[in-house]
Amino acid sequence: MTEASLGTDRNFGVALAALGAVLFSTKAVLVKLAYAYPLTPEALLSLRMLFAMPVYLAVAAYLSRSAVRLSARDLLGIGAFGLVGYYAASLLDFAALVRISVDLERLVLYTYPLIVVLLSALAFGRPITRNDVLVFGVAYLGLAPVLLDDRARAGATPAWVDGVLLVLLSAIAYAVYLIGSQKIIGRLGAKRYTALAMLAATGGTLLHFSLTGPASQLLEQPAVVYGYGFALAIFSTVLPSFLTSEGIARISAANTAIIGALGPIATMFISWLLLDEAITAIQLTGTALVLLGVRAASRSPSR
Repeated sequence: MTEASLGTDRNFGVALAALGAVLFSTKAVLVKLAYAYPLTPEALLSLRMLFAMPVYLAVAAYLSRSAVRLSARDLLGIGAFGLVGYYAASLLDFAALVRISVDLERLVLYTYPLIVVLLSALAFGRPITRNDVLVFGVAYLGLAPVLLDDRARAGATPAWVDGVLLVLLSAIAYAVYLIGSQKIIGRLGAKRYTALAMLAATGGTLLHFSLTGPASQLLEQPAVVYGYGFALAIFSTVLPSFLTSEGIARISAANTAIIGALGPIATMFISWLLLDEAITAIQLTGTALVLLGVRAASRSPSR
């Protein structure tokens, strides 16, 4: 491959990663728009998974034709981490969005790479370095004023506090998914693993809904709600998951993570445009510090 074609491939990878990050960022805004209707987090998540399921079924079937056979250990890992990363993390996140603003949700959720660093140290015995402490300090120093500003505007209600805790738990669940998935992804490939994990999460989501929610939450909604569910599935889930995978393949995981910083920024402006959520100087400064900390964590050679 020539130097020119390598450059073109890299530029294409950057474009794919950027588009994936922006599409991912629309999720919280779509969820908030859907909550204008009488809809529970469990029902909305079920709609998202149902609309996404045919695509992931097709991808899993296509990639499994001549691929490595799944062992019982593979199936157990896919099921467990799919439930943690795409069912539990998503349900916690959707529940948080009932209680807090889109901008705060995205910023707290985006700290998951820092949680990966901490959990990796606990799980694998890697020491926490001074650089790690500095990175954490910068990121959470940026998050603190955003939290305080949002709290002052929204009011320190129990629901607001619950929302912050729920999205933090969602970030922890997603970090656990990323750490636990590494070996299986290396064996099966990212696209096949993602499709299978999403199918496992779909099963968990639908089982949860069947035990907790009335069927009317899925069957008796206005057309616009199904539109939001479809958009969540295709434009905020399926497309960005594969765009991000392609970005990683072309420009590396670390560079894709750095480009992922576009997500919180895009969320901020989309929520301002569609939800009338204010953009303040405190929010901009705090976001910049969080992104700086996450970028430093992503670029560290020990990752």
